[in-house]
Amino acid sequence: MFRIAHISDLHVLDLAGTQWHEFLNKRVTGALNLAGIRRNAHPVSIAEQLADRLAAGDIDHVILTGDLTNLALDSEFKRVLQVVERIGPPSFVTVIPGNHDMYTRGALRHHRFEKWFGKYLVDDADEHHSALTKGRLHYPFMRAPAPHVRVYGLSSAIPTPPLLAFGHVGRPQLDRLRQLVAQEPPEVTVRLVLVHHNLHHRVGAAEYVASLVDRKSFARVMHEIRATAVLHGHTHHPHQGHLPARKAKVMAQTAQLDEAVQEHAEVVALGGDIPVIGCGSSTWSKKGRDLARFNVIEIDAARIHAITSLRWSADRGVFEPEHTDLLDKSLLERNAINL
Repeated sequence: MFRIAHISDLHVLDLAGTQWHEFLNKRVTGALNLAGIRRNAHPVSIAEQLADRLAAGDIDHVILTGDLTNLALDSEFKRVLQVVERIGPPSFVTVIPGNHDMYTRGALRHHRFEKWFGKYLVDDADEHHSALTKGRLHYPFMRAPAPHVRVYGLSSAIPTPPLLAFGHVGRPQLDRLRQLVAQEPPEVTVRLVLVHHNLHHRVGAAEYVASLVDRKSFARVMHEIRATAVLHGHTHHPHQGHLPARKAKVMAQTAQLDEAVQEHAEVVALGGDIPVIGCGSSTWSKKGRDLARFNVIEIDAARIHAITSLRWSADRGVFEPEHTDLLDKSLLERNAINL
């Protein structure tokens, strides 16, 4: 088995050296949130113990689906880079940004995330490209952690007004994804697509202020490229669902006794259901809510064999096995994501 760990939403906070004028923007509301409901919700100590657990030797590759920071400050990027380096080198880790990593227009304009994590954003499809190439953002990028496995990192992270956290992928990224998949060698059997924002509908205001605005287009392309699975972050609660197989009507002609021709429509499936898995926040530590988790995806020579979750034990200070059937749960009929 080839074993991939999926972690997300570390939200490492570090304000060392931060100047007051750096909060004269959207960070004002973010700071109030950190002083209130999210106070001490994502301890750096859990992120560090998570890093040590992932580096223990039983994981072959690590995927991090965004929100490494809270406010996209240089001090935060510096601190969380130390955590990611503790997990392993660029060949061992794939990282994409989340909306908190593009928290302000300045973070996007100065490509802060890509400059701090550039060595983890190398495109294995072209050694001359990375997520930041010649001063321009260049998503998606492709990683090849095993000969039969391809990982495609997209960015749905965009700066938004205060109290909003929606995301957008866009047609250029989806077009490039199609091109990268078309270039795959024949031995590729597993195709994982990474995006920060979730695809499923959420309860209450989150559905309107924090969704992926072009998720229908995104889902359509997932079927076109026959993605094996979509991995996401954004929701701190773990999620398992699937994009149902697309249906098409095939017209069959049958001759009747009177030689008239009558058309009959037969509904057939195009491709299969595509699992969509969110591991939740991997550092969450707040009483009354789900604790930190990460998932382990086991891949055999041809497919995803199983997905297991590990949950943080505050009492023991370790991540312990929780559920072993997340793949089966994602494919249950009730967990279909109907867009």
